[in-house]
Amino acid sequence: MVSKYGVFYVIARNGELKPKEIVYKLNKPTEEYQNIFNKILELEKEKYVLRKKTIKIIHNQKTTQLFNLISFCIHNNINYELLFKKNMVEFLEKTSKKEFFTIKHVKIHPQTYKLYTEALAKYGFLLIISQKPLRCKLLKHHFIIDLLKFFNKKTKFYKPKEYNFTKEINKEMKKYRRNLRINYQTIQQLEKKDEIQFIHASLSLEGNPITLPETQKIILENKIPERKDFKSIQEINNYKQSVDLMLKNTKRKIKLNYKSLLKYHELAMNHEEYSGKTRKQNVIIKNNPQFKTSNWINIEQKLHNLITKYEDFETKKRDVNYIIGFASYFHNEFQRIHPFIDGNSRISRLLMLHILRKARIPILDIPLGYFDQYLNLTKKSKKRNDKALKNLVGEIILTNLKNINRRVQ
Repeated sequence: MVSKYGVFYVIARNGELKPKEIVYKLNKPTEEYQNIFNKILELEKEKYVLRKKTIKIIHNQKTTQLFNLISFCIHNNINYELLFKKNMVEFLEKTSKKEFFTIKHVKIHPQTYKLYTEALAKYGFLLIISQKPLRCKLLKHHFIIDLLKFFNKKTKFYKPKEYNFTKEINKEMKKYRRNLRINYQTIQQLEKKDEIQFIHASLSLEGNPITLPETQKIILENKIPERKDFKSIQEINNYKQSVDLMLKNTKRKIKLNYKSLLKYHELAMNHEEYSGKTRKQNVIIKNNPQFKTSNWINIEQKLHNLITKYEDFETKKRDVNYIIGFASYFHNEFQRIHPFIDGNSRISRLLMLHILRKARIPILDIPLGYFDQYLNLTKKSKKRNDKALKNLVGEIILTNLKNINRRVQ
């Protein structure tokens, strides 16, 4: 059944529409006319739309907020009907106050608790710490905060603390390796899905407007979405080639070197004339002039120094904690060297994944709920903090492992 939010979004996307046109745009049968008209009346009563011969949106702060929330959900393949439910919003309000929570902190029916936590975990907004008891962590993300504000709920989010999850990662790694032996084909299929998720996530962080469902169709069906610029589509196909090469290289245990850094960039940025070439001019980070990048004259030397450190890292006996620490450091250092005119951040993430996956740590996704924290520790950061990034990467790895192990079971 169509909700008032679905009706609102169709009107907002199309401008003024007659009620019959709304039914058509929603791809519903004529029998649904009265139900949809009732939703229009609800929207009119709540001052979201103006109803005359045609229906149009009343432009104000509230309708802008609602449009942005729905657009975000559609971009990331999220069921906004579920997240906008009164009980779900109340659940988010309660769980946002405490970093780790169980059912006793929210006091709802066990089946509802399971439904909400599984949905939020699926959309990347929640980390399930343990199953018995079902202990979780709601991730601090601007979408959750904006959603609570829209529904006039308190938005006093817990203050995230830094944790070293090495012990938990080692435990999940044992489960993963056991699952890999028993369910190898299943895990390979899951990783193909996660690869698409990562490509979409990584490029979304750079402002690519292609939605997750559209990304899936481009990669799996070679279907080109309408009304999207060609460059954005090229970015997806080119980045996939770069990610595919990284996955191939790490399976074959191929080490990083100077040439592979350039090759990853050449593939990912193949739509630009500067692909695979280090910059010959100085640059600043848009909207963050405090993020200092290397003078172009020093790029070659700094890259070679970084590769030398990587080669030294590869010769050492390493535990999980040390591997995560170095991979995070490499990401931060590469991003601050900023060797290319553009595409540095997406390559930084790719190189970090190369280091981790070569070390048999199967990370291949940055869940949506971590985007804000991740950006605030990388290209939006005012001050470099390798330790905080390391702990965040560790938590992201733990989330990846738990998601894979849970889906295999």
